[in-house]
Amino acid sequence: MRKSGDKILRVQFVFALLGSFLFASANAETVTLTFATQDFPPFNREIKGSAAGPFADIVRLICQRMQTDCTIETLPWRRVIGEAQQLELSGIFPMSRLPERESDYYFIGPILETNFTVYTLAGDTTEFREGKDFAGYTIGVYGPSGISKTLEQITAGIPSVKIVMELNHVTVLRKLSAGRYGAKGIGFIDRDGAQYLMSDEHITNVYAAGDIKIMDLYICLSRKLISPEIAARFETTFAALNNSGELAAILKKYGLKPAPPQPLR
Repeated sequence: MRKSGDKILRVQFVFALLGSFLFASANAETVTLTFATQDFPPFNREIKGSAAGPFADIVRLICQRMQTDCTIETLPWRRVIGEAQQLELSGIFPMSRLPERESDYYFIGPILETNFTVYTLAGDTTEFREGKDFAGYTIGVYGPSGISKTLEQITAGIPSVKIVMELNHVTVLRKLSAGRYGAKGIGFIDRDGAQYLMSDEHITNVYAAGDIKIMDLYICLSRKLISPEIAARFETTFAALNNSGELAAILKKYGLKPAPPQPLR
C-alpha cells in the first residue's frame, strides 16, 4: 500500500510541476505593448486626449487580434524618440526607414507611402526634381526627423542652401505662407500631411512644386524590449490584415492607400 501511495504522490507532483511550467510558459508570452506617437495628421491625431487616426486604428486592431493589451500615448515627437531610446516604449509610429534605425527597431509594414514634396509660394515657377534645384533656397522642414535627414542627404554639397528646422509641419506651412523664409523660401513636407494641414489652416497661397522622394511609413517595435517571437506575431497579424483588405479599408476612411507589403527584417 505504501508503494502505491508513493507512486500516486509522485504522479501528482509531476502533474503539478508540468502545470506550473505550462502556466509560466503561457505568461512568458503575455505582454502589454506600450506605444507612443505624435499629433501628425492625417496619419495620427489626438482627439479628446486619445490617439486617433489610421495608424492608431491599425495598432489597436493588431493588438486585439493578438489578444494582447496595448496602450497608445500622443506626445511631442522628440519626447517619443527620447522615451524610445530610454527603453520606456515597446513601439512608436509612424516612422520612415533609415539605415541607422535598423539596429534599434523591427519595421512592421510598410503601412503606406507618402511623397516628400517641395512647396512654394505662388509666383515661384521653379520645378524641383533633384538636389541641384535647391541651390540658393532657404528650406523650412520639420526636424530633426526622417524627412529632415532626407533633405540633408538630397542637398549635400549644393551651394547656398539654408535649412531651417521647425518644431512641426504646420509651422513650416504657416511661415512659408507668410513669406518668412524670404523671396527664395520653400517648404519640404510630406504631401499627404501638407494637403491636410493647408485645408485645416485655410492656407491658399502655397503650392506643390515637385515630388522629390517616395517614403514608406512603418510601425516600429523596439528590438531591445520586444522578442523576435512577439515581433513576428505582430508582423504576421499585420500581414493578415493587409491580405484580407482590412488594412486598405481602414486607410480608405482617411483618404489613404496601403503600400506594397515587405518582409520583416
